[in-house]
Amino acid sequence: MTQEELLALESAFIEGFRQAGDKQGFLRLARIPLELDRAGQPGLKLMQVVIEDVVDVGRASPGFASRELVYHPLPAKLVTARARLRFRYVSADRLSELSLAELLDPPPGGLDHHHHHHHHHGADDHPHCHAHGDG
Repeated sequence: MTQEELLALESAFIEGFRQAGDKQGFLRLARIPLELDRAGQPGLKLMQVVIEDVVDVGRASPGFASRELVYHPLPAKLVTARARLRFRYVSADRLSELSLAELLDPPPGGLDHHHHHHHHHGADDHPHCHAHGDG
């Protein structure tokens, strides 16, 4: 799935979820699991759907010979808003926030990729290896 497709899916989900009279029904329709099994560990239960609006209002870049960033407020027409979507699951031992991408396309070996697995190859064992970036 490309970044564009994913963003389109996320905004469709957010729009539908905000308007849905029956949030539980909407989650089922969207195939969002309310409970996730993890091999040999406490299962995860969906507690919250987190939708936050992220609005880009400025850009900052490293300056020359100075530790201060060069800051450019964005002109109104370049200010972009997007909603960030996360699914907050809890288990007996922790809280996990998963993106829509992670739920739709779980990495091999289950969703517990923030911890070390035996079948990983060192370098790609970090939280974002399966997610498609955060934008």
